[in-house]
Amino acid sequence: MKTSPMPAAGRLKKTLALAVLAGLMLTGCGGKQAATQPAAAATAVAQTIETVTVPSVTGLALDKATDQLKDLGFEVDAKDTAHGKSIMVKSNWQVTTQDPANGAKADKGSTVHLGVKSLDDIAAEKAAADKAAADKAAAEKAAAAAKAAAEKAAADKAAVDQAAAAKAAADQAARDAAAKQAAQAPAPAPVAVPAAPAPVQAPAAAYYANCTAAKAAGAAPLYRGQAGYSSSLDRDGDGVACER
Repeated sequence: MKTSPMPAAGRLKKTLALAVLAGLMLTGCGGKQAATQPAAAATAVAQTIETVTVPSVTGLALDKATDQLKDLGFEVDAKDTAHGKSIMVKSNWQVTTQDPANGAKADKGSTVHLGVKSLDDIAAEKAAADKAAADKAAAEKAAAAAKAAAEKAAADKAAVDQAAAAKAAADQAARDAAAKQAAQAPAPAPVAVPAAPAPVQAPAAAYYANCTAAKAAGAAPLYRGQAGYSSSLDRDGDGVACER
């Protein structure tokens, strides 16, 4: 077992204690009281000398933490703080807590209590934490994608609505301009429709064997209902015979 080097102040105190003890013994001070006082003084000096600073062993494997503490003169008590399992192979366990804490002063030979957790439990907890982090990252990514899609859809709809509004405004402006132009333009002059020539009245008993006879008589053209009109003379059946 390794031992820490004794500081100079400790050696001086030990020397003084031994000198006091030797002086008392040489003076012949007997009796129970004389023997008790030097022993008490030597014990106090010894306790001062044997106080050691507790190192930090949190995060170390239990076997390494145990070796380090025992090298300093401490006893070690380790317990599974997660499930209370029995500790068989110290290298399979990791220190999670310690009492006394790092930097505290403790006597050599005193016990340092360690809380430990198995490496399997630590690995399982890490895997669960990694999965939770991955799930969270995936959820955040999906939420960001959904938000981006919603924003794009909103922007597309706004663009369509804007284009439709612009077209409607342009169409209305065109209608307004056409109506204004129509209101300002002069009314078109009425188109004169030539009157149909008055039919030549033929004698009531007129009869024409053909259009040549009707034309010779000056009665062509003949209109339906007019004396001398015959459907035999109206080849196209339009009510006007011998028009050509």
